[in-house]
Amino acid sequence: MTTPATIRRLLIANRGEIARRIMRTAKSRGITCVAVYSEPDADALFVAEADYAVALGGSTSAESYLNAAKVLAAAAATGCDALHPGYGFLSENASFARAVTEAGLTWVGPTPESIAAMAEKVPAKRLVAAAGVPLVPGAELDAELPVGELITIGEDVGYPLMVKASAGGGGKGMRVVSTADELEAAVAAARREAASAFGDPTVFLERYLPDARHIEVQVFGDRHGNVGHLFERECSIQRRHQKVVEEAPAANLHADVRDGLHRAAVAAAKAIDYVGAGTVEFLVDGTDYYFLEMNTRLQVEHPVTEEITGLDLVGWQLDVAAGEPLPPFPTVPDGHAIEVRLYAEDARNDDLPSTGRLALVDFDDPRIRVDTGVADGDTVSPYYDPMLAKVIAYGPTRTIAAARLAAGLRSARIHGVTTNRDMLVAICESPAFASEVTTTAFLIEHPQVREQWPDDQTLRAHALAAAAVAWHRAGADVADVRDAGSVPPAWRNVARPGGVSLVLAGEYAERLGAESISIHRRGIRVGSAEAAAGTAPFQWGVAAAAEATGTQAADEVEWLMGTTVTVDADGAAATVVADSGVRRDARVACYPTAPGAQDGGLVIWVDDPREHSTWLLPARFPDTDSAGVGGGPSAPVPGTIVAVLVAPGDEVSAGDPVVILEAMKMEHRISTDSDGVVGEVLVAVGDSVDAHQVVVRLAAGED
Repeated sequence: MTTPATIRRLLIANRGEIARRIMRTAKSRGITCVAVYSEPDADALFVAEADYAVALGGSTSAESYLNAAKVLAAAAATGCDALHPGYGFLSENASFARAVTEAGLTWVGPTPESIAAMAEKVPAKRLVAAAGVPLVPGAELDAELPVGELITIGEDVGYPLMVKASAGGGGKGMRVVSTADELEAAVAAARREAASAFGDPTVFLERYLPDARHIEVQVFGDRHGNVGHLFERECSIQRRHQKVVEEAPAANLHADVRDGLHRAAVAAAKAIDYVGAGTVEFLVDGTDYYFLEMNTRLQVEHPVTEEITGLDLVGWQLDVAAGEPLPPFPTVPDGHAIEVRLYAEDARNDDLPSTGRLALVDFDDPRIRVDTGVADGDTVSPYYDPMLAKVIAYGPTRTIAAARLAAGLRSARIHGVTTNRDMLVAICESPAFASEVTTTAFLIEHPQVREQWPDDQTLRAHALAAAAVAWHRAGADVADVRDAGSVPPAWRNVARPGGVSLVLAGEYAERLGAESISIHRRGIRVGSAEAAAGTAPFQWGVAAAAEATGTQAADEVEWLMGTTVTVDADGAAATVVADSGVRRDARVACYPTAPGAQDGGLVIWVDDPREHSTWLLPARFPDTDSAGVGGGPSAPVPGTIVAVLVAPGDEVSAGDPVVILEAMKMEHRISTDSDGVVGEVLVAVGDSVDAHQVVVRLAAGED
């Protein structure tokens, strides 16, 4: 008989939103919580909310959250009696789990033996195959394998195929290969990424099923022999083989397949005497299903299961770790829940990560649940995964859950970095999501969800709101100023007879027809009574070409006759009423283009209840950060150089990769955009680089 253990002080060996999620349940039970943190996380929300916090030092995962000795030392220094690993990092490390228990701590997770059985995907596949669970065709790879043998093995598996890391998950160490010519490079890249993320370069090959569904089953076991499931989750919508949208239960799933998945998942868990929270993942192709992997930890997407069961899965984990038996499992799910992962990345630009300071993070819709690890003023670091938040909506039906989720995302205000919010909204609102069976090819088959922009009328209104608030900030009352003298001379604006013009740039300006646009405002002659009452009207105009000269080139300006713009007293909101009578109320926030900048440059964020845009008010003088650097491909984001593919004297063509950069735990190829000869390689493997730093300098070829 297991003797129940009392957990009084819990070390949370993780960071960000999952550290806060664990802390929320633990604190509700009166448990003292201890956080550990790296140097970039010193001011993070989860650190501030912990009862105690211990600095691990270092910036990278290897120097901090993956350093088992440091984590155990932190637990000892703070007198902890239990440790929760969260997900990722050391959560599926059997040696670490064993070290935790040997140190006299309660491990909130499965036994080291269960972790070991499923930690590497290759042995795990053998185990479940013996239990009769079907597998996707694949092949194991030796550490040192001649290229010829590798090609032969690839042909036996069949193309397209996937190279996958044996350890870990989260889309890291994975590559889709379409032809034999791509195989060697893909295996090498997957091994590098797997070694960096998990400390294990072992990879294997598996047939790629591009139109399959990714469905997983939440299982739970206790120390009294009880093992069961908490239904399934659909996780098919992915980018870079990493989940973006998750929902429970799976929609449009045949009842026999659903029952078969549940039975297979429980059988796999029982085969290894599973204890705690775990997830068994499958690929579903029609009515066929294949074992994919088992994650011996809590999943990122566990909130959707909590929403349809009314359970606290972290609470269940703590109970099981303490030796308590599980209560009866629910037999029927209640309603529907959908979760999306809000990432700091540009969905329109190949999901390029976005780093920088988060000026504002505000979710104000009470119908959604937001699990996040960030707050106003936090910095999105290149060292960790770019997920900002998990946003979850529940409804009695899938349709209502999707509508609530889209509305909650639309109303949020997120300033400082580019996010994939628009893509997530488009997915939730798309007819394909509502009516089709979603597969892992969803984003490929529906690329339009990545290209979401406000319509031109909305953009014009936002541009007017941005310009009006910018004038207000400069001390110019929009209702009274009638001449150009009120415009700050430091701005790159143009004064025109009878009015003023202000230049706005950025990608939203480009949507209106040019790299930058002019917003024009000129007064209308009125009687003295109107002027005295402060009701003197203005004519507003937009010119797609920024050099358009307002009243001196009226044919280049789209005059929005009858449109009015007013700014509130605080200069934080503007109301635009078009001549059609359509009113748009927008909140407007302005930030210097650089910390402490006094040159007049601003980034202006405009948010209405449904749409959002960003505008650049250029500084008077151009940015000189990159002056004198010289031509050549540069780093798109901060990161670490993991491979240099060229040497001085090499000839390159446009599109050739020259350097591989790792940022936010993913690899990014830096390629040339022109033909030439490598004149100088400015980086080496292991170097840390900043965004826009030139990595290779090119010279013109002999021609």
